[in-house]
Amino acid sequence: MSKIIFTIGFIMILVVTIGTFWQTDIIYWYTHTFNEDKFQGVSVNEYFLEDNFSYVNNYTDNDVSNKKQMIDLIYYFINSGSDKIEAYCVKEYTDCIKDLESISTDQEALSIFNNFVHPYNSFSKLSFSYDEYGNFTITNNKIYDDKMIDEINKIVDEYIAKNISFNLKDSEKLKLIHDFIIDNTKYDTLKIDNITDETYNSENAYGVLIEHYGICSGYADTMAIFLNKLGIINYKISNDEHIWNLAYVDNKWVHIDLTWDDPVTENDINRTDYFMIDTKTLHELDQEHDFNTYIFEEAK
Repeated sequence: MSKIIFTIGFIMILVVTIGTFWQTDIIYWYTHTFNEDKFQGVSVNEYFLEDNFSYVNNYTDNDVSNKKQMIDLIYYFINSGSDKIEAYCVKEYTDCIKDLESISTDQEALSIFNNFVHPYNSFSKLSFSYDEYGNFTITNNKIYDDKMIDEINKIVDEYIAKNISFNLKDSEKLKLIHDFIIDNTKYDTLKIDNITDETYNSENAYGVLIEHYGICSGYADTMAIFLNKLGIINYKISNDEHIWNLAYVDNKWVHIDLTWDDPVTENDINRTDYFMIDTKTLHELDQEHDFNTYIFEEAK
């Protein structure tokens, strides 16, 4: 009799255990089969950059198998210019929730993605939501609104049309742009003295080109917008204190730092110490342009 009771008990435990696994599998199968439409890829806007770099690549599928794919999907989402993406982790990706928690709470790491996308697609905030089955949603609040973009584009397009002859070398084009930005911009000491000061939008290209005041992020965004307009591969390099541009010109990567070329003096005389220089020269000039070579490997 005891053997029968033990056998029945074992069978019941087995049935419950299998049922639990089946329930999980059924829920996972249901959420990813009958909701396929929500997992379709995002559409890209006109500011999407097709370039892939050592640190980030455009991962365009919505099913994620590992942390690298998740990072590349987030990059692709920001790069696309979309406002929202819905994706999921495959069942075998057991670290999915842990990685989502790690990535979504690391604002410093997330901000690096803005270095590799067009400034118009860069975000002020990314918001994450996810469930226990690995379904996740990301929404993007962008830095630049349509009105800002229209005003900036008008100035950029007019300057290029009037001043940039396309038979010029890229280095000559960039020197003209370098001087134009510096000649028409003052370094925003108010923002540096008080980071919450909102007198100017000097942290972005609107402050530089419309209000004529900038800090390093504004200078770098402005140069990136011109570089992208000219079809020159580029991204921004940053450390804890500073940000500047890296561009691929004449088959080599060069640094361009408009901020450090724009002296804060009464007589704003253009400097070119930080115009189109290699990394060796950059580090010989100072130690404040140090950067993470794992993230910005092209500049090594």
